[in-house]
Amino acid sequence: MRRLCCLAFFLIVLAVPVLAQDATPSPPDLQTAVERAERAAADAERASEDARKAIDLANDLLALFQNVTAVAGVIIPLLAVVAGIVGIGRLNSAQRDLEEARARMETELTATRERFESALSEREAEFEQMRSQFKRRTDNATLALSLLSVGESQYKSQDFSGAIDIYERALELDHDNPIIHYRLGYVYTQSGNLDDARNELTRALEIEPDFPHAMAALGYVYRRIGEKMPKGIERDMILNQAESKLLQALNASPKLVDDDGESWWGSLGGLYRRRGQIEEAIEAYRQAAKVTPKSSYAFSNLALLYMQQSNREAMIDTYKRVEQLASGEVQADVDNYWAYADLLTAKLALGKYDEVEHVLASVFQTVPSDSPYALELLVDTLGRLAAVMEPDAAARIQRVIERIRQHIVETKGVESATP
Repeated sequence: MRRLCCLAFFLIVLAVPVLAQDATPSPPDLQTAVERAERAAADAERASEDARKAIDLANDLLALFQNVTAVAGVIIPLLAVVAGIVGIGRLNSAQRDLEEARARMETELTATRERFESALSEREAEFEQMRSQFKRRTDNATLALSLLSVGESQYKSQDFSGAIDIYERALELDHDNPIIHYRLGYVYTQSGNLDDARNELTRALEIEPDFPHAMAALGYVYRRIGEKMPKGIERDMILNQAESKLLQALNASPKLVDDDGESWWGSLGGLYRRRGQIEEAIEAYRQAAKVTPKSSYAFSNLALLYMQQSNREAMIDTYKRVEQLASGEVQADVDNYWAYADLLTAKLALGKYDEVEHVLASVFQTVPSDSPYALELLVDTLGRLAAVMEPDAAARIQRVIERIRQHIVETKGVESATP
């Protein structure tokens, strides 16, 4: 750099005379030219000095760089060595930590595996137990269902005690079956055991709250209980419960029938009749007649209600239908006590006294031996009929009532039947 500055200075000095010769200045301009040359020389000197300083600064920086490079050449490898030593230490430490973590993990995995296998064994044992219990319960439920048909056959043959024994056996096998509780409650009702009937039907509804058959049957039980109570608030409350249960069941299933094939509307009609609600009773029995048009039960009750309204013509017409229907029912089932009872009532209402003796004998032959109220209900019906008939007809009906009461005394050991 210094060489370049000197060379520039000499070139400027040499160029000054040449320029002076070319310009051939006049004497007055000579002094001016000399002054400009001196200034140029001074400028050149200053430039040379600046160039020298620049060169010195560059040399100093170069020397510093060389020194730093030399130091770096020592420090960097040293740092690399130190870093390597530290890194190796950390690597070894990390390896040890990794080995320890692996050992802990293997220990935990082993413990977890053992716990899992133990839990799995327990679950398998529980599942096997549940499977065995389920199979046993399934087998028991199947057997219980098969007993239902046996119990139903016992009931149809008027063997109420035998049906109760069968249903109780079925409950031992399947104690949470609402149908068995309902069937048992129904038979208890027909046998006059109203407290047990209420318990069984209530249990059926606890298991299956929307079971209309049990609901209607419980309503009928309440009606029977209420009818035995003296008049008063408690009796009214029980009968209100009866009405509520029957209406609830019939609202859910308007064509609902009991185990004897009769519409539950008839039970509601009987409740209204005993309350003196004649119009409501007639409507209920009409509904029953629509549900079971081939049954004499609803029509027999309608005939008496018509007479209570002083509609003798409607009563006679309806009893003619009762006679026809009941005759067909007893031909289809010679053990149908209720059809014989309706047929007897129709014969007396229509004045066919010569046919009464034969029908009455059939009534006595088919009455359920385990039912304490079957004949009592017939006495009640005939008493209502006698109350609306002419004196001669009423006397004949009353004689039949006395014979039925005597039969009750002879077969049940009671003094009289309750009308």
